[in-house]
Order: sequence, then C-alpha cells, then structure tokens
Amino acid sequence: MKLDEVSADVAEQLEQQAELGVHIENVDNVPEEGPSYGGVWHRIYNVTAVFADLKRSTQLNSESSRQGAAYAYTYFIRGMTVILNLFGARYIDIQGDGIFGLFSNANSIFDAIACAETMRTQTERKVAGRFNRDVSTDWQLEAGIGIDRGTLLVRRLGLRGTKQNEVWAGKPVNVAAKLSSLAPGNHVAVPDRVYKLYENASKLRKRALLWSCGCDGSSGDGAGLDIPAGCTTALWKPKFTNATYSLDFDRYYLLSSPWCEIHGAEFCEAILRNRRP
Repeated sequence: MKLDEVSADVAEQLEQQAELGVHIENVDNVPEEGPSYGGVWHRIYNVTAVFADLKRSTQLNSESSRQGAAYAYTYFIRGMTVILNLFGARYIDIQGDGIFGLFSNANSIFDAIACAETMRTQTERKVAGRFNRDVSTDWQLEAGIGIDRGTLLVRRLGLRGTKQNEVWAGKPVNVAAKLSSLAPGNHVAVPDRVYKLYENASKLRKRALLWSCGCDGSSGDGAGLDIPAGCTTALWKPKFTNATYSLDFDRYYLLSSPWCEIHGAEFCEAILRNRRP
C-alpha cells in the first residue's frame, strides 16, 4: 500500500459521504440491531448510558500473567453483558476493558441505576470471587460504573463488508465513561443532574434510590422522608470534579453500598416498578 493510494481512497470515501449528506431523524428508542448505513443519523432523546470499567487493568497486565488478564477480561465482560441484557439494555457495546449499555424507555433512568447497582454487587460477590478461585494474584478485580442521561446521535460509519463501527455522538456515553474512571473500585457515580432526578422521583422509588435498609448497622439523617424505622442511612456521597476531566458539572455523587443480601431484591423491584420497598 502506497501513500498516494491511501490518499486517493480517503478522498473517494469523503466524496461519497459528501454526496450522501447528513440527515437527522428523530427515533423513539435505541435501535436494538444497531444503526444502519447511509447518510441518516438517528437522534434519540433521554437515553441513559451505563458504563462499567475494569479498574487498574493496566496494572493487571504488567504484574500478572497473560492468562490471568484474559480470565479477568473474560469474566468481567461476560458477567456485565449478562446483567445489561437481563435489565433490558437496548444496545450493548464493548470498549477495551469497559462495557456500556443504553436504555431508552420511559423509565430508563431507573432501569439504569438498578442495573448499575446489580453490576456493582455482582462484580464484588460473583465475578471477583470466581476470578480469585482461578487466578493466583494480589490484584483485586473491581469495577467503576458511571451513569449519564441525555440526547444521542448515532450512525454506522464502518465500511460495508468490513468491521462495522457505530458512532454514538453526544454526552451520555462519554460522560458515563469519564465517571466510571472517576469512581473508586466498586462504586457507582452519577452527575448531579441525574441525582436530582432521583431526588424528584416518586415517594416509593425515592426510598429505595436514596436510603438504605440499615442492615449494615449504620445510621444517618432521614429527617423529612417518610421511611420505615431503620431506613435512615443515606446511600450517596457528594464529590466535586476538577478541570482534568472537562465535565459540564461541578458535583457528582458516589454510591458504594451493594444490594443488601436480605432486602436487595425488594429495593431493586421498588426502583424498577415504583413499589414500596
């Protein structure tokens, strides 16, 4: 392959794209089969992205065997894919050592947090446990998970007959990925704009979204909320961003607690179905 041939091929592809033009169509949901070819971009409002990142993966590759790294990627990505699929993600994609899912129904913000909390819990209780059984290493398998919500533009731009590359243009996926990097191991991070949606949720959902069952023995300030005795532990902790990540918000919130082994299923259903936990 000569450089002049590369230049000619690039020019030809750009000419074809210019002839197609750029057209934007509004669609109601993320297409489950992925976007199509052609000059049409799909614009989807109120998409919620969940991005899960394998923490300190570069350390794993440098300190462990290739087999150990392969086990970590295999178990983590497979486990997270199963959860995203079970919670109804419309689209799932893998990016390096991370994976993201997109939710676009009317309750996408609630489906996404229930899914993310399940991913966080299963990473700690199942995925890491299986990894530790099969690999001898001091490296700890943990996930950072980010969530964001907004408008996406999507189009497939790969060459026909070759690799198909979808482009998801917009904040939700990018911000969710950055938040997954900001989150410590086995934490979920959301921007303040998403946290405000939890604060403004219906009374029953808000109980499960913001407050724990208190089974860990901790206590906090539950004043002002009509919650059962013992449910007084605030689940989220505010944090402030810095200029490094170039985010459009100053504050985000971290969730560190897994689902309670006794009441987790009730809280998950409360979030998904707007029921009393």
